[in-house]
Amino acid sequence: MGSYIKDGGVWRTLTAIYVKAGGVWRNATGVFVKDGGTWRDVSPAINITISSNQTNYNLYTAAVAAGYGGGAATINVTINSGVVINSSSTGSPAFTFGSIASSATVNLTNSGTIQGAGGTGGTGGNNPTGGSRTGAAGGSGGNALNITCPTSITNGSGYIWGGGGGGGGGGSGDDGDPKNTVYGAGGGGGGGAGNAVGSGGAGGGPNSPPSDYYGGSAGSAGTTSAGGAGGAGATSYGGGNGGGGGAPGANGSSGVAGTVYGGGAGGAAGKAINLNGNSVTWVSGNDATHVKGAVS
Repeated sequence: MGSYIKDGGVWRTLTAIYVKAGGVWRNATGVFVKDGGTWRDVSPAINITISSNQTNYNLYTAAVAAGYGGGAATINVTINSGVVINSSSTGSPAFTFGSIASSATVNLTNSGTIQGAGGTGGTGGNNPTGGSRTGAAGGSGGNALNITCPTSITNGSGYIWGGGGGGGGGGSGDDGDPKNTVYGAGGGGGGGAGNAVGSGGAGGGPNSPPSDYYGGSAGSAGTTSAGGAGGAGATSYGGGNGGGGGAPGANGSSGVAGTVYGGGAGGAAGKAINLNGNSVTWVSGNDATHVKGAVS
């Protein structure tokens, strides 16, 4: 609801209220008034509008700059249409509440896009002198939104998408000729969808035709809306193809096994919302188009 004070003839919104208890000024965790026999919450409100693209956005940092002193408060966040909030890596969410207290409440109105980073495709399995012959696993996608308190979300005109997992690399193999064995490497996994996108995995090697080694192709990078294709393995000589990268909020596909060695597992998708044990109340936009990835 919010609290106001008249200052110099102008009503102003309070962003924090303090009380002196035991000689120490303390941030009020809640302010109520009795109106018509009913206690009503008039705790301080923080209003934040995000009008330009952001990377690894930290709500706590912005709220402190707007007057948040910690503890209970109502924080109203509006993301304007066309704004993209992304992440520079899968290890960090695109949008985090940071140190916002669990006693606070956030009301998020999202008309933009919050999207985690895509996972990297796994490397294809190598020929005998190139290293591991099993396809490498795809990397996990990153989370879109990380919350630390109860949150209400209006998302009918916005998107909250976890990063797609990277595809697994294809396994290596050979042509099965015991007298003149020719070896085939696996293809690289495709990168997961995201913002930033996941890069494709390298194809297995070495590649030295027309001798006994044939390499695999690299996987393709993902895009913001789709996972990248897996690279082709040297299938004529036993190599497996790389798995495709996951779409937004979807796991990557496993790499195909070669004739001798297995393909790598697909990477796990990033979450749309990492709840950290908190609750979300959806006002709108909780559907497969606007939310891609787990809310858990």
